[in-house]
Amino acid sequence: MPDSNVDYTNCTAEDFILGLDAKNIKLWPEGNLLRYEAPPGAMNEELLKTLKARKDEIIKCFRPQQQPFSENSLSAYPVSKKLNVVMQRDITTFLHRSMPICAFIAYPGLIPWYYSKFIQIYSRIGWRGVIELDYLEPYDFYNEVAENVKLGYNLLSHIPDIVGFIIENINMGHYIIANVDEYYLPCKAYYNKVHFVHASFIYGYDNEQGKLKAIGFNQDHMFAKIDFEYNKFRQAFENGKLHYKESASWCAWSCIQLIKPKDADADFPFRLDKFAGDLKEYIFSIPDSNKFYLSGHYGYETECGARLHDVVISGIERLAQSMEGIDYNAIHLLSEHKKCIYDRLVYVMSRYTLSDGFKQLLDEYFELVERINRVRLSFLLDLSKNSAASRPPDKAMLNNAAGEIKFIRDREHVVLSRMYEEIHRVAEAEAHVFTYSQRLNSKNTAC
Repeated sequence: MPDSNVDYTNCTAEDFILGLDAKNIKLWPEGNLLRYEAPPGAMNEELLKTLKARKDEIIKCFRPQQQPFSENSLSAYPVSKKLNVVMQRDITTFLHRSMPICAFIAYPGLIPWYYSKFIQIYSRIGWRGVIELDYLEPYDFYNEVAENVKLGYNLLSHIPDIVGFIIENINMGHYIIANVDEYYLPCKAYYNKVHFVHASFIYGYDNEQGKLKAIGFNQDHMFAKIDFEYNKFRQAFENGKLHYKESASWCAWSCIQLIKPKDADADFPFRLDKFAGDLKEYIFSIPDSNKFYLSGHYGYETECGARLHDVVISGIERLAQSMEGIDYNAIHLLSEHKKCIYDRLVYVMSRYTLSDGFKQLLDEYFELVERINRVRLSFLLDLSKNSAASRPPDKAMLNNAAGEIKFIRDREHVVLSRMYEEIHRVAEAEAHVFTYSQRLNSKNTAC
């Protein structure tokens, strides 16, 4: 008999779907068919009969006002297509940053733009009272170099097939961020475990394989290239409509994002004076109200720049006292940011003539990058050992981490301050040359 708690004959289609979901029976539409997946013995004859009788209204519940999808509608497109991507792992803490970067750094003209970003960081207190760190950049940090369209479920309701929609947009040069229920995706850690609506970055497809080509977190929680089978992805997308409110409430207005570089062939103008100014703001923890406003975190309890070392140390000390203070994500970002600064300094050195002393300072800074990475790895190892056993973090590890971060804080200030001074001098000299050149051109063109 059907579940006695649900009247499957007279309940709404939404309650019908949720009732079956409680029995671990998963439904998803495929064209004008309704597919299901059920544990042994869960789908009896009476329930199957009711399901068949209510098939059309259940499909409408998933996809209101849609027409059946036809494979012939995609015949004009290539059998397979991949947009340019680079599988980067330099920035991975937050997916809304790490995924689009994989596209933008695939275009040489946007490399100068990339190296002018992610210099300043800030902290905020999260909803659990835990310290959170992030880059002081707008959420959609790429709007200056890319078209960006967000579509919620209401704007997607006319789409007959999400896979067909993705294939069409890839052929128009759009990368796609898609939020779907990872319960249905075998390459994900939450497959067949828990409903979790999360984002992945789609850059291609292959009709012969029947797979979408994507980047995201895999079954081992590693940021990597992954594939989605068409039908599994359809199932994950449709069921995301039932479960998004718990883990991805933004899907109401941004379930799908279409991102397309505006002019990837043109070289973005790298400005050394701006880079020097941003580096100064980090070194001396100078807040920029405009950047905070654009990041959406104005008015919060925040700190920025190198002062975050003290914020992190305070969080570690609270954690050592068995209080909520800080988690691994903040340590990961602190380490990740050090490598970002190093990479940007290497880029500056590749473009400008700098002293041998600058190179020596750069080598010393890399030693700090390696030291903070060892702190990160010690946190990760402790987390994997103790969280599985429901034990608190090891106090000796925490004390050592706090001491290391104090050393890194003090030495970084000395090293970066000296490097900033040289970059600033070169930037000023470049500005004088540019101004002089403008004056010469003005005289030469005067009547």
